[in-house]
This record gives sequence, structure tokens and C-alpha cells, in this order.
Amino acid sequence: MYKIDWEKYLSSERLRKEVGSDIAEGDCRGCFESDLRRVAFCPAIRRMHDKTQVIPLSNGDTALTRLTHSMQVMTIAEMLGVSLTRRKEFKDLYGEPQATLYGDYISAILRTASLIHDIGNPPFGHFGEISIQNYFKRYLKSRHIITDEESLDFTEFDGNALGLRIVSKLQYTGTLDGLNLTYATLGAYLKYPNAKRSDAKGYVGCHKHGIFLSERKLFDKIVDSCNLRIDKDHIKRHPLAFLVEAADSICYGVMDIEDGYNMNWYDIDTVVKDLNKFIEDHVEKKALLQKYAVEGSDGKKRFSIEKLIGFEKEWESEGKRYPKDRRRLIFDFRERLVDYLIHVSITSFVDNLEGIDYGTFSDELLYLDEYKVSKALSEFTKKHIISRRDIQQTELTGSSVITGLLNIMLMYSFHEDRKYRKKINAVIAKSRLEELIHEYIHPKHPFNDFEERDELWDFDIEKLSPYAKLRVIVDFIGSMTDKYSVELYQKFSGMKL
Repeated sequence: MYKIDWEKYLSSERLRKEVGSDIAEGDCRGCFESDLRRVAFCPAIRRMHDKTQVIPLSNGDTALTRLTHSMQVMTIAEMLGVSLTRRKEFKDLYGEPQATLYGDYISAILRTASLIHDIGNPPFGHFGEISIQNYFKRYLKSRHIITDEESLDFTEFDGNALGLRIVSKLQYTGTLDGLNLTYATLGAYLKYPNAKRSDAKGYVGCHKHGIFLSERKLFDKIVDSCNLRIDKDHIKRHPLAFLVEAADSICYGVMDIEDGYNMNWYDIDTVVKDLNKFIEDHVEKKALLQKYAVEGSDGKKRFSIEKLIGFEKEWESEGKRYPKDRRRLIFDFRERLVDYLIHVSITSFVDNLEGIDYGTFSDELLYLDEYKVSKALSEFTKKHIISRRDIQQTELTGSSVITGLLNIMLMYSFHEDRKYRKKINAVIAKSRLEELIHEYIHPKHPFNDFEERDELWDFDIEKLSPYAKLRVIVDFIGSMTDKYSVELYQKFSGMKL
């Protein structure tokens, strides 16, 4: 097992040093545990209960929300951390006391980074991201109001970048550091530590534009504090970001299928049949398939994912077999799948620690699975869930809502008449407006108190640069829940009073 110098990655520093430090001598557990408390009680986390995971605007109570999904990711990520730090090789490398301490640090960081991993998702999820990107590709093509570098924040808008802005600035309480999380937690959160143009074929951390220009200085501090800088032009992922990504992929890969199952869109036999077919078609080493082959009713032996993950459709008791309840089937299938994918993730992580440490490893941990189970789950979701007419239609509705809100907000923000521009003050949340004025009008003030000022009401958005105007509008719309975005658009467009 390769030995990583974890001290370089587990920085307990924060953007603003606070009075009454939570750092005990030689022990940073209080710092990383404090991060989780700050996140768990913040308003942005509460809003995630009204952002659906895969079935937008669902009226039922069975579909996952971004909040329940993030709680599941948090659980799996912690399991990955425990699996890593309790390995005999890990304890032998670092010694029992230090290994235990690292285990506590890593688990705490993974819990918080996982809980916030979707905090920046806009209304209607990834299709909402695409809607914002495409809107600004058209809008900025005919209006050269900002620089090419600034344009990336909008034409390549990404929820991960907004998430960093939400936790580091937009959870505003009078200072420009938001929740003031430790650099280690923020580093583990950064799935795409890339402030430049996205490069889908390059290093895995550069696949998206993951850092807004407004957070560039903070990003540089995270990078330097957590040993993420390879050289002047190259930044690597934090090692723990790979585990957060794996936990996320495990949960949406498995739980999206369970969502569809609970909606009665298919049965367990359809799931098993389709997964088997994909794996048979895509596994390169056919000898691997024979290891987990079973004999079918026609006498031919075929690969069985049930045998691979140890899933049984029946109970066995005293030599007799009994069929499992429908709900028990999906429960057991999910549990076996999760166990299998956790094993794949941690094995891939340990086998590639040196490349991860040097920034040369550029893959998703689950994609190293020879049986390609994660990819099979993804294909099943595309075929049986994402392609459904009702989901596609709802996403189109979401695109119309986001486009409509952007049209209206931009029209008022750039209007030549001050009376129109002032309407923005009554629409944008008070805390957003306070943060906006502090960040762009009074940036040198360490603390601000707006309680006794008329500045909020009298504020004219015309005082801001074009970039700052676009920034606050996208912050506002991107942070909305699905249902609130629909309600606000209906009000703005006169469909609902």
C-alpha cells in the first residue's frame, strides 16, 4: 500500500481565523466536526428537501430528494473512509494511534463534503445546468458586456462551482466567508478543481469549469493549503474527492433504480436481465463471465449479476425456499449492490494511491471495475428512467421556467429606467442583497451590519459591473428549489397572482 503524507491534505485552516479555536493541541477533530454542524444547520441544506434527485416535481413521497440522496452519500462516503483507515496495511504504515486519528479526520471530512456535494444544484438538476449554459451562450454572443474569462462562469455554469460559492459566501451572516469551512473539507468537496475552460478529454478534475471567478482567491488558498498544486498550470484533485465521487455514483446508480422500481416502472427480473445483458456485451475478458455463470432453463450457462453480488430472490429455511416480498427484493438487491461497489471503490482507491497523490490518476474509481457494474446501472437508468416521456416533459418545463426567469431578471437588472431596476431589490432575498452589496460595494469591510441602513432599499443594481449583475442573478435562480422556481415564474409572467 502506497503511503500518502496525509498531513499535507488535512488542513484545518479556515479563510477567517475565529475566536475560540476548536483545535485542541495536536488534534483537529473538533475543526472537522464543526464543519458538519455548520452545514447541517444552514438554510441551503434545508432547501435541498425540495430538489428532486431524478423525478422532478414529484407529488409522491417515495422519490428521493437531493437532501435524502446527500444523506445516503454521506453514509457511503464514511463507510469508504472507515474501510480505508481500518485496513491492516493502513495501520501498519502509520501506526495504530496515528491511523486512528487519521481515520477520525478522514471520516469527518468525508461526511461534510458528501453532505454538501449537491448543494449547488440548480432547479431541475443537470438539465437546469444545461439550460443556464445554453441561455448564456446565446445571450452573451450578441452582448459583449463581460470578458471571455468572466463568460465561462455562465456559458459553462456548473452546480459544483455554485456549491462552493454557496458555502463560502452566500450563507451570509455579515462576513464574506459563508460557513467558513476548513480547507480540507472544501478540498474534498472540489470535484472539478478547475478555474479554466472545461476539458472533457483531459485530467478528470478538468472535465468541467468547477470554480467561478468570484471564488478564485479562495480556490488558490485551498489549493496551496491542501497540497493540490502540481505546477503553475496544473491542479490535482484532493484524494478524498475521489471517495466522495465514488459514494455519489454508488448512491445515484443504485437508488435511482430503486426509485423507478418503487414507481412500478419495472420489476426485479427486468433489472437483472438488462444488467446481465450489458455486462455480457461490454466485459472484455470473457473468462470473467464464466466465473459467475449459472445454468439457465435452456441448459446454457450465462453470466449472473445475482451470483456476482450474492443476491438471492428467495429465503431459505430448514431446507425449504420461500419467495421474498417485492419490497424485500429491492432492499436486498440494493444492499448487495452497494457492498459490491464499495469493495470496488476502495480497492481501486488503494491500488491507485500513488497516482492520486501525484495527480496522474485520471479516472473514476468505479470505472475500474472489470465487470462494469456501475456503467451497467447508468445505462439502465438512461433506458428505463431518464428517457420516460413524463420526465422528459418535466425537464422541458424546467427549461422554460429557467429561461423565463432569466429573461425577466436580466430585463429588470439592465433596464435604463431606475424604477424598473429597483424592483430587483424586492425580489432577491434580503441575505443575497446584503452579501451582494458587501462583496461588490464594501469588499474591504471585514464585517457589515445592514439592520439600521437604508442602503438595501435604495440600492441601485446599476452600481455593479455587468459581471456582478449576472453573478447575483445566477446565484439567485441557481439556488432556488424546483417548486419555488415554478411559482416565481408563474407570478412574474402573470399566470398566477
